[in-house]
Amino acid sequence: MVNTEEAQRLKDLGNKSFQTGKFDEAVKYFQDAIKNNPSDHVLYSNLSGAYASLGRYYEALENANKCINLKKDWAKGYIRKGCAEHGLRQLDNAEKSYLEGLKYDPNNKALNDSLKSVRHELSLENMEYLNQINNIIENDPKLKSYKEENANYANELLNTIKAINYNPMNIRLILSSCNKKISEGIEKFFGIKFNEDSNNEEAERERQKKKEEEEKEKKRKEEEEKRKNRTPEEIEGEEHKLKGNELYKQKKFEEALKEYDEAIKVNPNDMTYYYNKAAVYIEMKLYDKAIETCLYVIENRYNFKAEFTQVAKLYNRLAMCYTNIKDYNKAIEAYQKSLVEDNTRATRNALKELERQKEKEEREAYIDPVKAEEHKNKGNEYFKNNDFPNAKKEYDEAIKRNPNDAKLYSNRAAALTKLIEYPSALEDVMKAIELDPTYVKAHIRKGNLHFFMKDYYKALQAYNKALELDPNNKECTEGYQRCVYKIDEMSKSEKIDEEQVQKSMSDPEIQQIMSDPQFQMILMKLNESPNLITEYIKDPKIFNGLQKLIAAGILKVR
Repeated sequence: MVNTEEAQRLKDLGNKSFQTGKFDEAVKYFQDAIKNNPSDHVLYSNLSGAYASLGRYYEALENANKCINLKKDWAKGYIRKGCAEHGLRQLDNAEKSYLEGLKYDPNNKALNDSLKSVRHELSLENMEYLNQINNIIENDPKLKSYKEENANYANELLNTIKAINYNPMNIRLILSSCNKKISEGIEKFFGIKFNEDSNNEEAERERQKKKEEEEKEKKRKEEEEKRKNRTPEEIEGEEHKLKGNELYKQKKFEEALKEYDEAIKVNPNDMTYYYNKAAVYIEMKLYDKAIETCLYVIENRYNFKAEFTQVAKLYNRLAMCYTNIKDYNKAIEAYQKSLVEDNTRATRNALKELERQKEKEEREAYIDPVKAEEHKNKGNEYFKNNDFPNAKKEYDEAIKRNPNDAKLYSNRAAALTKLIEYPSALEDVMKAIELDPTYVKAHIRKGNLHFFMKDYYKALQAYNKALELDPNNKECTEGYQRCVYKIDEMSKSEKIDEEQVQKSMSDPEIQQIMSDPQFQMILMKLNESPNLITEYIKDPKIFNGLQKLIAAGILKVR
């Protein structure tokens, strides 16, 4: 329910907190304001700004986009979006956002200043890349010849490198759209051979294509030869078949059947007439007759002198009939027999899709909330008696019976935690939170699991979320304090937990902080003079990053 007065009150409180540097507090006020008035674009803008001040640029970008979706012609929304992208080092995107904002407010000083700043950084970044690229080209005769042929070669390499850096997961897709000369330059730049597999795949595709074309041509010649030597009966049967096909297209199914029957009378040894009859029966939803027709031909395949590919098609048509009457076991069997006759991708895909459909319907038919509750209660009893393996089994069954109950996943996570299966337990609490974002117990269990896995900063985030939902929760408060104590103890200890540090360094958030030139400089200064941390604490953005590094065991505080 919209409450604009309450939203304005919370917004004012958020603005005051923001102005005094209390960004965490500002985030909370703006979030609560949005709950009271979710259609106010300014609130999303303010929340984006608060997140950006905390260095939480992904959240800042998300809220900037929400702001723009609500009011596309408001320049400040693009300032927020560009700022978040700038913080994420998505400089090209930031430039585009600032330019988009200037379309609505060409004289906006903040937009113009931000655009100038990001373009300066882009220029420096491009210059650095171009220096590396030109050095590689100068030392490689092949690449040098490419540049002599194409004066824009280095810039094309630069654009491709930036595309890969922006989305490394799509590297093969990006390279597949490049010409061979660009691909070679990219491989030299990164020092990795990307295209060996794709080259092999391409060669295999070419061989397969050539083989298919040869087989197609061979078949065409055979058909042509057959047509030349047709008997009068075969010619008459073909005429009836063609008439039947036309009637089939017009959905005149009864008339089409008559023509196919006439074709069978004059030429009973041509299986295609039966195949076409089965297709008509399927359109008429007379699946029993279609099945009977297909089975008749399959059983007499040698009399019809049927080829493997023709029999495979009959099995596929048979599978379609069984699928429509929901006899999935027979349909699967038919597809499997089809693959024995002719192993095609289309049939493999149809079989996989049918198996998925069968599994889905069986899973849905299995759902029974009452039985789920019975299994949950049995699991709880086992849990109380410290029989955690059997508790897990009961929770497994309960989840199968009611897969949308968040509490069941939370309970199974508790059993898995006792069995020291932390990653699986974490998956369960994440599912519980997905089903019910306000489920406090799941957030607490998430915090506990991160604590056990030595992801202390993530543990604090989980506890904080639980405390937002239930500020007086004793279990959560104790978990939070335990985590803070552990971080403090660890940061002051001379001993380094190598396992934890190694794990932390694989975290994308930590990687982003460690690769930031500003933080690299700060860490160097702290190494020389640890007391400087009292100065850095004054800057919320820097302090937020330092907190993450301390919680990760990377930064020690003496």
